[in-house]
This record gives sequence, C-alpha cells and structure tokens, in this order.
Amino acid sequence: MKTETVKRNGVKRLFSLKGEPKVVAKGFALGSFVGMLPFPGFQIIISATLASFFRLNKTAAIAGVFNTNLATGVFVFAFNYWLGKKILGIESAFQMPEKIGIGFARTIFEAGSDVFLSLLLGGFITGIFAMILGYYISLTLLTRKIKSPDEH
Repeated sequence: MKTETVKRNGVKRLFSLKGEPKVVAKGFALGSFVGMLPFPGFQIIISATLASFFRLNKTAAIAGVFNTNLATGVFVFAFNYWLGKKILGIESAFQMPEKIGIGFARTIFEAGSDVFLSLLLGGFITGIFAMILGYYISLTLLTRKIKSPDEH
C-alpha cells in the first residue's frame, strides 16, 4: 500500500510541475530509461545529472526513475538479466536475489562482468521501450491537463 501512495503522490507531483509539457515529458522519459539500468542507488543521481546536462526537467527525470522500485525492481531486473543473457548467449548460474535492497549493487558487482553486461544490455533495451512509453503517456496527460485545467 505504501508503494501505491508513493506512486500516486509522484504522479500528482509530475502533473503539477511547471514548464513546457515536452520538456517535462522528456525529463520523465529520461528517468524511465535510467530506471531500467542496473545502477540501483545511483539512478536518481544519474537522472538528475543527465537532465541538467540536456536541460530537461530534473524533478520529472527523478520521478521517472521510480518506475523501478523495491516492489517492481525484482521483476524488472530479472527480466532484464534474462533478456541480456539470451542476446549475449551467456550461460550463468547467477540467481537474481528475491529482494532488491541496498546491497543489490554490491551483489551485481560481485557476480561478475557477465551478469552486469547482461543486466546492462537488457536494461538498455527495456529502457528504450520505457522511455518511449513514458514520453508519450506523460506528454499526452500533461497536454490534456493544460487543455482542461478545471478538470485536474
């Protein structure tokens, strides 16, 4: 339930952001992409830094990262790992942890380069889809909000 509240509050904040809808949507899309990459604990910093560099909305970029969180991260990273492993043709006995937490980055590091590369490639591919979906969904919703401010 706590995750739902965080998501709901994040969505409200996203749509209360000031700025050009395309810039906000691009920031959210960037964060959605970064959220798929195997850098847990650093995704917010990476997103905010890239958003600053590309002059996108930093708050929206940070919000996009939370597409992957403690509840969804296990499934997302397991799928990314599987996808990357299949594409690279890697055979590995590594098992994804049942929970994603503070030690996840260390687990990935200790697992070796094959695991990291599989997660990175899988995350890059799913990140592209998350970025495209994140952009068009947020742009559509932000544009509707501007067209009918009384309803939101």
